[in-house]
Amino acid sequence: MGRKKRVGFADLQATRAQLGRGELRCPECKRSFSDADGVRLVPTLGQAESSLATIKCPRCRTTISIRFIAAM
Repeated sequence: MGRKKRVGFADLQATRAQLGRGELRCPECKRSFSDADGVRLVPTLGQAESSLATIKCPRCRTTISIRFIAAM
């Protein structure tokens, strides 16, 4: 019987445009992901839009937290 793969964690900073274009990559397996991969926005109090999101990489199961920054 095989061993269960250990789940990792990672933190990224990106703009919403980078996420929409698919420029973000998993730090563990380098797989790219975008809005279509099930990004879950973290609810916030008193703000119009969330500045945090989470996604689980389908390939390596790493839980990734994304902090959205302003576009420059």
